[in-house]
Amino acid sequence: MIALDSIAADDPRRAAQIGQWLADGHMHVAELDGTLAGYRVQHRHFFGEAFIEMLMVAPPLRRHGIGRALLLHATSISAGTRLFTSTNQSNASMQRLLTATGFVQCGIVHGLDEGDPELIYRFATDDVR
Repeated sequence: MIALDSIAADDPRRAAQIGQWLADGHMHVAELDGTLAGYRVQHRHFFGEAFIEMLMVAPPLRRHGIGRALLLHATSISAGTRLFTSTNQSNASMQRLLTATGFVQCGIVHGLDEGDPELIYRFATDDVR
């Protein structure tokens, strides 16, 4: 997982965080042809609600449906409960993916990444497009 994570290669804190997510049992993985293609971290630490903390797809496999599959899995295991996630305002690709899988923007947080607000999204419906 560290090898596919585009941040962990340059940030040892992310590598440690990946280990903690695994140890805590919050990680879900996606494979493509027997190869690790991506992962999702989901927990209930967002005001007691389900929250996707991280969605990571191996850079060469992006835009092949891996992120969508990970999000759809999250919505299926969270059926009947509220599900939230977030992304930076600069991450237009993730915003498009969230919208395409039934998430709607519901808030914004300033000050986490200077000059790049965090957009909060909520899964809007059980009717996934």
